[in-house]
Formats: sequence, C-alpha cells, structure tokens
Amino acid sequence: MNGGIGSGAYLALLMVCIALAMLTVVSHAISLAIIRRRLSRRIRGKSYSDHVFREAVIISATVLSLSLAHMFEVCIWATAYVALGAIADPHDAVYYSISTYTTVGADGVSITKSFRAIAGFESLIGPMMVAWSTAFLVEFVVRMRGPEAP
Repeated sequence: MNGGIGSGAYLALLMVCIALAMLTVVSHAISLAIIRRRLSRRIRGKSYSDHVFREAVIISATVLSLSLAHMFEVCIWATAYVALGAIADPHDAVYYSISTYTTVGADGVSITKSFRAIAGFESLIGPMMVAWSTAFLVEFVVRMRGPEAP
C-alpha cells in the first residue's frame, strides 16, 4: 500500500480507518446501551449511598462490563491488522492493538510500515471510547448515590 495522498492505496487505507472507527463507535454505543438497560433496572428507585459494599459490587461489575466492551473493540482492530497482513500473529495483533488503543505504545511488536496510519487512527479512537466509558460510569455512580441530602 505505497503511494502518496490521493493515490488509490492511500484512499483505500483511509476507508479502512473510517470503517474500523465506525464499527468501534457502533459497538461501543450498543455495549453502553446494554449496560445502561441492566444498570437502570438495578438502581431504579434505590439509593446506594449508605450501602458501600453493594455500591462497590455494582460499580465493579460495571467497570468489568466496560472493560469487556473495550476488549471487544481492541479485537476488532486486531482482526483487521491480521486480515490486512499488517501483523502476522494474532496474539501480537491483540497486544499491539491494546497498546495502541490505550496509547501506551507496543514494545517489541511492530506493524508493517504501510499500515501505520491505521494504528494512528486507533490511537485517536481508543481514548475517545475510554472517555465515553468514564462519562458513562460517572453518570451512573451519581445516579446510584441518589439526590444529595440538604
């Protein structure tokens, strides 16, 4: 996939980036909708402000659910790396993807030079998904604690 801006290879790579980003966002939105529905039923009409252990269990389950959603998204990108031939080994692709998604940066695993733009796009999308999850988690913690006492 060599070529400058405007070449067919570059445009194809850009289309792959956009498709992966859209798939990631849609996947995350669906995951949050499922988690929201389950949480809403669990906390409806209740306040957990005086139940520290129950609150901790619900928050822990929510964090685990969000983490699984992120791992699914990481696997979307890793699958693309393998399918495109950017990284040969699936285990290396998952490691590289999680390192890129979280912007940590992979150590010891590299991607084929012509596919680096995909990794750059993943490092742009990943933190946005993490921020979205953080906002979601804060919203539900506030709702769980109920209205502040006067």
